[in-house]
Amino acid sequence: MTAPYAPYSPVLEPLAVTISEATRLLGFKDTKSTYNLIHQGKIRARKSGRIYLVSYASLKKYVEG
Repeated sequence: MTAPYAPYSPVLEPLAVTISEATRLLGFKDTKSTYNLIHQGKIRARKSGRIYLVSYASLKKYVEG
Protein backbone atom coordinates (compact mmCIF):
# COMPACT_ATOMS: atom_id res chain seq x y z
CA MET A 1 0.00 0.00 0.00
CA THR A 2 1.37 3.39 -1.00
CA ALA A 3 1.18 6.44 1.26
CA PRO A 4 -0.90 9.29 -0.21
CA TYR A 5 1.89 11.76 0.58
CA ALA A 6 5.64 11.75 0.73
CA PRO A 7 7.03 11.04 4.21
CA TYR A 8 9.54 13.86 3.82
CA SER A 9 8.52 17.30 2.63
CA PRO A 10 11.15 20.03 2.31
CA VAL A 11 10.65 23.30 4.13
CA LEU A 12 9.33 25.94 1.76
CA GLU A 13 10.82 29.40 1.93
CA PRO A 14 8.55 32.41 1.47
CA LEU A 15 8.97 34.54 -1.64
CA ALA A 16 8.69 37.73 0.37
CA VAL A 17 8.24 38.92 3.95
CA THR A 18 6.98 42.13 5.51
CA ILE A 19 9.29 44.85 6.82
CA SER A 20 8.58 43.74 10.40
CA GLU A 21 9.48 40.14 9.64
CA ALA A 22 12.59 41.17 7.67
CA THR A 23 13.68 43.34 10.60
CA ARG A 24 13.27 40.40 12.98
CA LEU A 25 15.11 38.00 10.65
CA LEU A 26 18.03 40.43 10.31
CA GLY A 27 18.22 40.87 14.08
CA PHE A 28 17.51 44.60 14.04
CA LYS A 29 15.53 46.34 16.75
CA ASP A 30 13.74 48.89 14.57
CA THR A 31 12.44 48.96 11.02
CA LYS A 32 14.41 52.08 10.09
CA SER A 33 17.53 49.98 9.55
CA THR A 34 15.63 47.70 7.17
CA TYR A 35 14.23 50.67 5.23
CA ASN A 36 17.78 52.08 4.98
CA LEU A 37 19.03 48.81 3.44
CA ILE A 38 16.19 48.94 0.91
CA HIS A 39 16.95 52.57 -0.04
CA GLN A 40 20.67 51.73 -0.34
CA GLY A 41 19.80 48.89 -2.72
CA LYS A 42 21.33 46.20 -0.49
CA ILE A 43 18.07 44.25 -0.22
CA ARG A 44 15.20 44.14 -2.70
CA ALA A 45 11.67 45.15 -1.84
CA ARG A 46 8.49 46.06 -3.65
CA LYS A 47 5.66 48.21 -2.44
CA SER A 48 2.33 46.42 -2.63
CA GLY A 49 -0.48 48.76 -1.66
CA ARG A 50 0.47 50.24 1.70
CA ILE A 51 3.11 47.66 2.64
CA TYR A 52 6.57 46.74 1.46
CA LEU A 53 7.32 43.13 0.61
CA VAL A 54 10.98 42.28 1.06
CA SER A 55 12.47 39.55 -1.12
CA TYR A 56 13.45 36.61 1.09
CA ALA A 57 16.17 35.63 -1.40
CA SER A 58 17.73 39.10 -1.15
CA LEU A 59 17.73 38.82 2.66
CA LYS A 60 19.59 35.52 2.46
CA LYS A 61 22.04 36.96 -0.06
CA TYR A 62 22.67 40.00 2.17
CA VAL A 63 23.27 37.89 5.28
CA GLU A 64 25.48 35.36 3.51
CA GLY A 65 27.58 38.15 2.02
